[in-house]
Amino acid sequence: MLNNDYKIDKITYPYKIWVIDNFLNEEIIDRIKQSWIQIPEKNWHSGYDEVNGKKNILEQGMRAVSKLELMPLFLQEIMKYFHSDEFTNILSKITKIDDLIPDETMRWSGLRTMLPNSFQLIHSDARKHPNNPLTKELTCLLYLNDDYCKNTDEGCFEVWNDDMTIKTHDIEPINNRMVIFVNSETSYHGVPKVLKERRAITFSVMSKNNSSTRNKALFVPRPEDSDDVKLLGVERAKITDTI
Repeated sequence: MLNNDYKIDKITYPYKIWVIDNFLNEEIIDRIKQSWIQIPEKNWHSGYDEVNGKKNILEQGMRAVSKLELMPLFLQEIMKYFHSDEFTNILSKITKIDDLIPDETMRWSGLRTMLPNSFQLIHSDARKHPNNPLTKELTCLLYLNDDYCKNTDEGCFEVWNDDMTIKTHDIEPINNRMVIFVNSETSYHGVPKVLKERRAITFSVMSKNNSSTRNKALFVPRPEDSDDVKLLGVERAKITDTI
């Protein structure tokens, strides 16, 4: 499944991120892309157009398939592998974080597509699982974008510092790149600009570490964003997540 010569670049500030290129065997990557569900397709969830009756200015144009039974069989097997003890042990060796636990519920996992001109503003991920005492310790993203070009496609994974004053990194969503990052209350990230369809598989890894009880993402404003982003971000963090 994994490529024997993948390359790791570790970022330590403002939080720990591992950027791994050539992560999976080329044959596996090709089969994932061949099995991908095309848009439009009834199995894709379109997210929240509104938050408490207000236009959702935090995220638009995103599509998700989170339920295993809605995925093609090969993608089901890939998702099962990413949530296995075997793969979780591999992540533990890469990150040197002990006592990681697979998210058997696959709560925040699945296929993700961002359509042209879509966006997801800066946020920190959910922290506590809503149905068990575990904490979301890691978020993992496997990118599946052929012929990616930053200048024409945009779609970078933006990393921001703890007080949301500086963007510290742009991580390009190139094909067969795995991005793993540690979750905290201030692991701020997002994808504010997308010009070409952008595909990824995402999944979470849990732990028994203590955290806040927040089980939704919390969106926060960049310096150039309006006050409405902060206000709606608080409201968005309180609504029931059905994706």
